[in-house]
Parts: sequence; structure tokens; C-alpha cells
Amino acid sequence: MAEKAIQQVTRMLSILSLLQHQGEATFDELAERFGVTPEQISKDVWLLFMTGKPGGLSDEFVDFDGDALDGRIARLRDAQGLTQVKLSPREAVALLGSLGTLVASGAAPDAAATALAKLRDAISAAPMEVLPSTEVDRARIQGVRDGLATGRAVRIVYVDSHDNRTERVIEPHRLVTIEGLGYVECWCRRAGDHRTLRLDRIVSAEVSDDAVVTQPAQGLGFSLEPRLEARVRAGRSARWAFEDFPDARIEDAGDDIVATFSVSDADWAAGRLLAVGPALRSVEPVVLAEAVARHAEAVLSAQNL
Repeated sequence: MAEKAIQQVTRMLSILSLLQHQGEATFDELAERFGVTPEQISKDVWLLFMTGKPGGLSDEFVDFDGDALDGRIARLRDAQGLTQVKLSPREAVALLGSLGTLVASGAAPDAAATALAKLRDAISAAPMEVLPSTEVDRARIQGVRDGLATGRAVRIVYVDSHDNRTERVIEPHRLVTIEGLGYVECWCRRAGDHRTLRLDRIVSAEVSDDAVVTQPAQGLGFSLEPRLEARVRAGRSARWAFEDFPDARIEDAGDDIVATFSVSDADWAAGRLLAVGPALRSVEPVVLAEAVARHAEAVLSAQNL
């Protein structure tokens, strides 16, 4: 399976960060550190060597010691600031709020909680923090996480929206966060159908010895309404933004790509699309295009404050 663009970019920026701290490292050392082959590290470093700021002047490219590269050693001279990320107070608050909401939903990986703690320490002067009123007890849903990790069915006690308490056996497929709430997408053996169950309504969860045998439902948020089929045309440079959509189908169209994917939350999808806003050519259906426009207007208004 081909590596996704976001994975390679993340690794390349991490290589730069590491070299800024320790000066140099062999390709073999970097390969062991990042879990790839030395040949892949060589491709990453040479690609970085040809990366620079817009304009492409000779002194605006990431600079390595060429002689060291011939010896399969990455020795950094100038990273051109690629690993330096500066947030305005407004951006810092938005990032803290979004990450805090994700962690509180219970659907975030453990690394997200660690990142949130580090951000809080680094941005101690942030004036406020946005969190949902209900935070999921991660210990209470650990069985769901363990089931996902081991491919095992999970016995849960669940309280629905009418306060009815039921015992179920579910086959967990994935965790998602929608509008600040965490869900587990699963096959419910009691219902004999796919279900999306809120994590904050799970009273207890215990991994069973039974293996997960059903396949995930097609699409994102399969039991949530409204559900849309999106079709987005964008420049090739925006391909990476669509690779993480669970069911995205991406086709080449000349100098563009056309991505088709399911959407259960138009605002969530619109937020993702803003990351490649300048590359967008068309967005369908209208309800998603309108959501993108609303988010863009909100960003422009915030920048003018």
C-alpha cells in the first residue's frame, strides 16, 4: 500500500527537527528511528534538499552538507525555519479548544491527551479554554479501545437517549468525533445491524474472547443524519487533504483530482476543506459548498479583528 503524503511530510519535518537538536545522523540511524528503510530516508533527505521558500532563490532552500550526504549522513546547515510554528493568541486558544474537545469526547488516541498537556504548558498565557460540558471517563470505555486494538468483540452496558439500560455485544470498528461527541462505530449483535453508539452513554465495557467478524459499514458516520455524498474537484497539490477520509475515492483529472466521499457532518468536512481552500475548483452538493463558504467567512472575519 502506497504511503500517504501526510505521513511522508510529517516524517520529513520530524527529521529536520531532530537534526536541529543533534546536528547530524546517519541514514541508518534515522531509518531505525522512524521505522522505514535507509533508502526511504535517502529519498526524504534529498527531497528536503530541494525544498525551499517561494521564489526559489539559491539561499532559500533547506541546506545540507553535500559531502556528508554522499557518505549517507544527514548533516543540517539551514532548515529555513520549516520546523518553527508560531501561533497567535487567537490561534492558540482555538487549537487548545479543539484538541480539548477531542480528548474529552473519548475518541482521541492517548497521544492527543499528551499533546494537550504539552500545549497547555507551552501556552500558559492563553486566556481561555473551550471544553464540552461532559467529559468521557476513559477508564470506563477502555474495553472498547482494547477491543479495537485486538480485534475482539466487547460486552457493554449501554444507556440510550430514553434512559433504557441494555446489555449488548458489539464488534467495534472505529472511534469518531462528531460535533464534539465521541462515538464508536460498530456491529451490534443484539440489533443485528451497524450502530453508532455514544461513548458517554457506555456504562461499562469488557473485552470478550470472540473475534470481530463483520466488516465496517461503508461511509463515514453511517447512522448519523444528514448524510451526504460529496464530490470535490481540486488541484493536484491538494491530494493529501483527502487521503485520510475513510472512504475517499480519488481520481486524476488532468491537472486536478476529483475526490468523492461520504459526509455525515458538513461543518466538519468544510473545516477540512479550508486547509486547501486556494486549490478548490468546485464543491458539491450545495449544502457542503455553503458550509465551506460560512467557514471561510468566519476565518476572514477573525483575521480582521
